[in-house]
Amino acid sequence: MNLPSGRFPDSDRLRFKLPSRHDAAFYLKLMNEPDYLHFIADHGLRTEEDVIEYIENKTLARFTKFGVGLWLVEEKDSGSPVGVCGIVVRRELEHPDLGYGLLEAHRGKGYAKEAAEAVLEFARKKLGLKTICAITHPDNVRSAHLLTKIGFAQDGQRELSEIGSTADFYILDL
Repeated sequence: MNLPSGRFPDSDRLRFKLPSRHDAAFYLKLMNEPDYLHFIADHGLRTEEDVIEYIENKTLARFTKFGVGLWLVEEKDSGSPVGVCGIVVRRELEHPDLGYGLLEAHRGKGYAKEAAEAVLEFARKKLGLKTICAITHPDNVRSAHLLTKIGFAQDGQRELSEIGSTADFYILDL
């Protein structure tokens, strides 16, 4: 697998890195929290072995294919993982998609905003992207609020077969 190295977003409190099999326990916890299951997806990951396969065959495969994906985000001070954030390339969307998800225990600390802004700056300065989009579950009021707070404009909804549902669609010119 040919993975990118050295070119990651950065922020004051957060470090971005490629996930590895050693992060399986964190991913298992994150991807089985009620909000993740409701607002993002239920990937059917119930064991660390399931998660290792997901990391290797889906998450890292996106980095190999597109050079971007969802980085693991951790606190710089403690090294504790807090969530994921990055850029997802979807065949059904005209522009790359900002994606993020945080453990419930780390919400309300400004980490989602800080991580999203770091990824947007990286997308503009390092990747040269001009436009980025974001999708949310129609019931995800917190995520919708964050997207508009950092400059995204809502642009209707999209029916996406990749996620199997209708999502609210947001757009941002970088």
